[in-house]
Amino acid sequence: MTRSHNLGEEAFTKLQGFATRRTLLRGAAAGAAGLGLSTLGGRVGQPVARAAQDAVCDGAEARISYGIWDAAQKPGVDAQIAAFNALHPNITVEVQIVPWDDYWTKLQTGVAGGSSYDVFWINADNLPVYASQGALVSIQDAIDDGSIDAEAYPESLRAIYTFDGTVYGIPRDFDTIALFYNKDHFDKAGLDYPTAEWTWDDLRAAAEKLTLKEGDNTTQWGYAAGMGGQQNWYNLIWQNEGHIMNEELTETLLGEEASCEAMLFAGDFVTDGLSPSVAVMQANDPHEMLFPAGVISMISAGSWNSRTFAEAQPNVAVVPLPQGKQRASAIHGLANVIWSGSQNQCAALEWVKFLASSEAEQILGDTATVIPAMQGLQDSFLASIPTLDLQVFLDAVEYSFPVPNPQAGGEWETNVQEVLAEGWSGGIPREEMCARIAEAATAGLEA
Repeated sequence: MTRSHNLGEEAFTKLQGFATRRTLLRGAAAGAAGLGLSTLGGRVGQPVARAAQDAVCDGAEARISYGIWDAAQKPGVDAQIAAFNALHPNITVEVQIVPWDDYWTKLQTGVAGGSSYDVFWINADNLPVYASQGALVSIQDAIDDGSIDAEAYPESLRAIYTFDGTVYGIPRDFDTIALFYNKDHFDKAGLDYPTAEWTWDDLRAAAEKLTLKEGDNTTQWGYAAGMGGQQNWYNLIWQNEGHIMNEELTETLLGEEASCEAMLFAGDFVTDGLSPSVAVMQANDPHEMLFPAGVISMISAGSWNSRTFAEAQPNVAVVPLPQGKQRASAIHGLANVIWSGSQNQCAALEWVKFLASSEAEQILGDTATVIPAMQGLQDSFLASIPTLDLQVFLDAVEYSFPVPNPQAGGEWETNVQEVLAEGWSGGIPREEMCARIAEAATAGLEA
């Protein structure tokens, strides 16, 4: 059966629905609470639409910083910089990688202190927070004069990075989640490979057979049940027809029976020894270290991991996530924005305009770090790693759910992860886990 290699209108319509819903629920209430940007005081002023083209780039030497959080995407970013320098040899772009766990704290501190990245990655959760405080530069003029072709991007994703009718960022990518597995492990165990028809029961049964021990030591885990939501338990909850939050994103629904069942299903992999322990996963990230090292057989992971996994394990493969009561995958995307405090806004704008071009988006697809957001360029992503069926990530859009982004920020999930760590380490009885998880999430939303 022939499959479409790019996202069709139906998929983009689904994405548009997500964006419209989020804009309505969040737009009027956007403010400084999410990341504590009220501490900025007068440094960034009141919300304004700042034009980035007040000064004309005259060819003088310029140096700008570019803040990102994913080291796995550095090869693609370096390739973009090389292509950009062929057009603008006078502008030096310095990439600054800060891991996700520290990225937002460093960004907030830098913006408040008047020393931050000229251009940086931002996600849907944080765009209204920074835009509402005047910390971002509007790129509306570049769109209006044709320097940036906003129509080349799906409206669904563009809407996420528009605040009060002004565009601050152009989406660079989107991502979904699938199941990666080590074919060598399955071959040695004499097991059939996972298929698109797999269920939770199949996942559990295979994990049991793939977990290997030498005495009291585990030498190979069948599965990694990570504590991060997007690549792990978000998907399980939706697959079980559960909910993470209410429609307004103001109340947690993790205490519901369906959501509770999904969280317990994930935790049982850890407590039963089929997944690395919390201590092992905290010391050795499953996505960055354990699966690439070949000590985990299966892992639920985002599309951005594809090249890292393929290069580390030549016999890795990928299939859709196992289904519960329904199929489900998280979906998200990022954008590039300009800091309003940048002293090189002209150079920063040139960089952002290039990043919004088909050449830059093509590079993203060719390097297989992420799925390009520009319409019609998914083919390059699909062909970038011939050994992997990357189409599964595009197919996942049809059954995807947007990552929750409450106005209260991310403290709710941090709280949940702390409960998971304690419970999966034996510190909380299984029968008390769901209530504790719901309480922790509620406390984070009310903070």
